[in-house]
Amino acid sequence: MYRILLPTDNSDTSFNAARFAFALFGTEDSRYTLVHTFLKTAYRNALVPSMDTECEATNKLRRFERRCRAHAPGVKLAKRKSSFQLVDALNDLAERDMGELIVIGTQGEGNYGLVGRNTTAVVMGAKVPVIAVPSEWKPTPLKRILLADDGGPMDQDTLAPLIVMAERAGAEVVIAHVRTNTAAFDVRGDRKKLSALFTGVRHSFVTVAGDEVTRTLDDLAREGRIQLVTVIHRRKSFWQRLFTASKAKRMALHTTTPLLVLHHQA
Repeated sequence: MYRILLPTDNSDTSFNAARFAFALFGTEDSRYTLVHTFLKTAYRNALVPSMDTECEATNKLRRFERRCRAHAPGVKLAKRKSSFQLVDALNDLAERDMGELIVIGTQGEGNYGLVGRNTTAVVMGAKVPVIAVPSEWKPTPLKRILLADDGGPMDQDTLAPLIVMAERAGAEVVIAHVRTNTAAFDVRGDRKKLSALFTGVRHSFVTVAGDEVTRTLDDLAREGRIQLVTVIHRRKSFWQRLFTASKAKRMALHTTTPLLVLHHQA
């Protein structure tokens, strides 16, 4: 059974992310946990950004649960609230084996809505893969997934969530190498190694030049009718700059294409 964490602030954007998860993973063999963070009353003061109290969090979770069950009857759904920071709450649940994937909306309500800072914190700090679903996303069949190849090593453990999604949806994986001024690319050798990792999954390759990587990937997504963009976040790599710069928010927030972030542990 696939275990999915759904951060929610009871906004339409959170619900959009939940719809994406229900559509991709279904309700029969997946279990979802709604996660809402709140501020302990003792710490509430004028200098702290607006954030729900525990009572408010409980009420929002109940309303959001009803909305999810009305949309997806029979869904296996649990609720968790926490006074931790969002990324810490999600990691705590993941460590307790309650979640192996996070699906998060990229906009929300209020100062503590799921926008830039929280989304970036989850993308960079989560211990499990993350899918960031833009507020403008519209339901559409998952037919093509773009995997951004940064030239770094890939392995089956890192790619496993992507392969599961491709197999469930019967989707093709388009492996895109974005050539920069400094990157070298051994087409024959690299493609042979990557193909071995995608045995049994339809896949293809494309190589493009682009100094602005996020813009190039967004262009590929639009032109290639891609429904999901995948990147690998390495602890020390080019993508570290991607996730700490404003262009990371531009890529995740200003497109209609969901973004899957896989974490390479090496």
